[in-house]
Amino acid sequence: MKDKNDEKNRIFEILNNEIFTTEFISGIAGDRVLDKTQKSLYEKLLRESGGDLYVNLLFYITHQVFENDKAKTLWEEILVHKKHLSRVLKRNVEISVATLDYLTNIKDEMRNPKLIGEAFIGKIAEMASIDGLTKLYNRQYLHVKIDEELRRHDRYGVTFSLLMIDIDDFKKANDTRGHQYGDGVLTRLSGLLDGALRDLDVCSRYGGEEFVIILPHTDGAEAEEIAERIRAAVEEQFKNDMQITVSVGLSNCPNSATTMKGMIKKADDALYESKRRGKNRVTLK
Repeated sequence: MKDKNDEKNRIFEILNNEIFTTEFISGIAGDRVLDKTQKSLYEKLLRESGGDLYVNLLFYITHQVFENDKAKTLWEEILVHKKHLSRVLKRNVEISVATLDYLTNIKDEMRNPKLIGEAFIGKIAEMASIDGLTKLYNRQYLHVKIDEELRRHDRYGVTFSLLMIDIDDFKKANDTRGHQYGDGVLTRLSGLLDGALRDLDVCSRYGGEEFVIILPHTDGAEAEEIAERIRAAVEEQFKNDMQITVSVGLSNCPNSATTMKGMIKKADDALYESKRRGKNRVTLK
């Protein structure tokens, strides 16, 4: 019997892959014409993904995972069925309809079928991008949201800022009080960060004791004020408990950088500067 966690991870991987959209899958199935970029992407997926491509295509439409070989066979059969339906009905039958009709009425592979729309897929993907301990977003989801902000800047010139936050001397707290205490610090800090932000801000656990916050529509000076409030709030909350503090590094688009790699590096450099200057402080690069 297959490990359920492996299957769950596989589903999450599919859900978080932005390649698989209704438009792209419709083009593969012949419902619309793929542009040059999409054709190249499809050819690349065929070469590199193998049977996984068909697993992903069917999962997007049916929300059901098939084995690689079976998925490929079913996809080919569904395309034949789609052509047959279109010929009989004298109109194009979209791939989602043909898939569900074939798997439900011809192959009896599905019961209680449901059409899974992009909005629902996106919501599940968001849920799959939550860090288990802190309940904040994880690094993968953070990268998606940074990319969105960069595209918004490229198109409309909208500014945004990043805060990179690291707990000072966290290893010492772990070694002194144990990892359970350390986990408690992480969850308490996560709640403080989440509660201090606006609805449009995105707070994520970047790794270990490090957090990154996206501040949309926020310039460097405004971000510095927000970071200072967070730093002071952490110091106040933990003043009687190991005196936990945080160091913060900031970067801004476009003043610091205009790429994801550049934004993260500038924030990381600023964080390093905060540590070098004595910790428990905010630095903007």
